[in-house]
Amino acid sequence: MKTSTALSAIGQVLNTLSESNSKALLSEHNNLTHSRRDEAAAILSRLQELNPTIASQFGAKQDAISGLVLRMLSTQEPASGPFSSFIAVSYCWHYPQQWPLAPAATPIAPGWEISQPMVDAVMGLRAHADEGVWLDKLCINQSDEKDKILHIGAMDVVYRSARRIVILLEDIQLDREEETAALAYSALYADMVRQVKEQKLEGQAKADFIFAFLPSEEAKCREAGTDGVLSGGKSFAKKLLAARWFSRAWCAHESRVAHHHRIKDSNRVPLFFCYGHDGAVLSFEFRFMFFLAMHLSNSEPEVNLVGTAYMNALNDPNPTSLRQLWWRIQRLLPDNQQVSAMQHLVSILSFGCFNKGDLISIALNTAQIPLFFHGNIEFEDDVLWIFSVLMLAAGDVVPLVLHGVKLRIVDADGKKTISWMSRPFQGALDDSLPIAAQESITSVTREYIELD
Repeated sequence: MKTSTALSAIGQVLNTLSESNSKALLSEHNNLTHSRRDEAAAILSRLQELNPTIASQFGAKQDAISGLVLRMLSTQEPASGPFSSFIAVSYCWHYPQQWPLAPAATPIAPGWEISQPMVDAVMGLRAHADEGVWLDKLCINQSDEKDKILHIGAMDVVYRSARRIVILLEDIQLDREEETAALAYSALYADMVRQVKEQKLEGQAKADFIFAFLPSEEAKCREAGTDGVLSGGKSFAKKLLAARWFSRAWCAHESRVAHHHRIKDSNRVPLFFCYGHDGAVLSFEFRFMFFLAMHLSNSEPEVNLVGTAYMNALNDPNPTSLRQLWWRIQRLLPDNQQVSAMQHLVSILSFGCFNKGDLISIALNTAQIPLFFHGNIEFEDDVLWIFSVLMLAAGDVVPLVLHGVKLRIVDADGKKTISWMSRPFQGALDDSLPIAAQESITSVTREYIELD
């Protein structure tokens, strides 16, 4: 575990919270998970019947939360008392050979391993002295495998419990024209939000007002000859939305469990940090970027793609057009529909993830299945196979009706087995498919499903 020596040099300390303080901060979502202990036990029991080896790699989510040691960063030593709230940081770990930082992202703060201007901006965002900051690299004991497993299993509870999530885009630095347009569009968005509140618009009246607002304001700028301030809008949107953060599976997880644009309190919505042309840290609300991307992508030529061609463009890991970037940011919002949990997994397969087993943890968390995963997986096909068995144990037979290429599962001896499970061509079905008689499936292996 890193000590606070490096942090003390910049006036900060890493605090280990008391059990009571941890419970208070996580109480809302902890209580929800606790209320589903019987459901977790039933899934684990059924999984044991179907495939004991796979069952041994899962545990009840409540056990992960109960074993969690919560830590927070603060600027006081020691902290004056219990933390009343916290900010959670979402970012990409530094791998200089894989992705470059922006020129302004210097120096790197001791302990944090994040650029100092971003650290200062995060600490300055705290609402009061008793608000902590949660950063995975420091607040999880990276040398303790058990601590990492428990935190990964409860990661959604941590992010859901944060007052706000701040997203660091350390690879993005705007030029002067892009910054001018970004600030202008951000001001217009803020004015739109203000008018919606003041006029108490709801339903169709609200939708009509929002849809017409930016086109109307852009027309006014053209008539006044001031539209030059908006000229860098598309370049700004494409640059920010192409940040590495948008391509990572864990970042997608953190976004999907965050408080988003339906939250009326603007102090709770996720916030992007990037660098301006002069090196200053700029901030933009997630909901603003979502709205701007939607607006600007509508001005691009229509894309007439269907079937596999459309899905390939939708899931392209390296999107280039503004429309593709808009499609991707949509996938980072919480899915509030009653879709199959399989959809939660399939939708993140195109996102980067160093540890393939984390894909299962992410899908469990975003689908709010009350389990956590503690196994080791090397291949993506194993991810799909194991999660499919889990879905069958939970009573959802969507894995049996997917259309795609049959999985090739590699065993310990390197032998490939053609599985009954398919890698879907066009994603999973939106709705779960409950099975009426779960006992009709008695065993599941890589090669076959045994029916009674």
